[in-house]
Amino acid sequence: MYIRRIINTIILLTLVAVTIRAQNLETERKAPRRPFIALKTNLLFDLALMPNIEVEVPIGNRWSVNGELMFPWWLFEGDKYCLQIFSGGLEGRYWLGSRKNRDHRKVLIGHFLGLYAGGGKYDLQWDRNGYQGEFFIAAGISYGYNMPIARNLNLEFSLGIGLLRTDYEHYHARDNYQTLLWQNNGRYTWIGPTKAKISLVWMLNRKLKKGGER
Repeated sequence: MYIRRIINTIILLTLVAVTIRAQNLETERKAPRRPFIALKTNLLFDLALMPNIEVEVPIGNRWSVNGELMFPWWLFEGDKYCLQIFSGGLEGRYWLGSRKNRDHRKVLIGHFLGLYAGGGKYDLQWDRNGYQGEFFIAAGISYGYNMPIARNLNLEFSLGIGLLRTDYEHYHARDNYQTLLWQNNGRYTWIGPTKAKISLVWMLNRKLKKGGER
């Protein structure tokens, strides 16, 4: 009899605990949330085996700052092919839409305009011909659109046009690709598209108190 009462008490306490936890989960689900940071990867670079990461931080409802880093560092077939790039950049974004729409829409969602700059270094080799150098993007403007596809997951499309300049050194590989014979130096300037992105975005949220306070 005594053991049965203990068992019944344990079962009752377990049911109460499960009920309370379910209520808490429902409350958390309904509680308003606001992204405080977004982590991204450009799927176009991923398909080309070029690891990359981006971080975007919202500033109010209208502005955000996006930082990016790309770092493929590959050698293939005994140094015959080389794809080594280390680059980074910053972009300030202004999110479009009327004041009413932006006040009722989650941040980092919708259309945006951006201003960006960046630079890096590279070593690109195909068979016996290669190029090493540094480059920078003095200025560029971008347009993009960010849309939710699942809870805490978004898809972002963007295109940037700017000025890119690089100083490079052309080399010829010999001795089984272990010796680089330098050929000539040069400079190249390009005005046009300098970035294209289809990015998978992971939104990290925080709960808001009533009235929109943190």
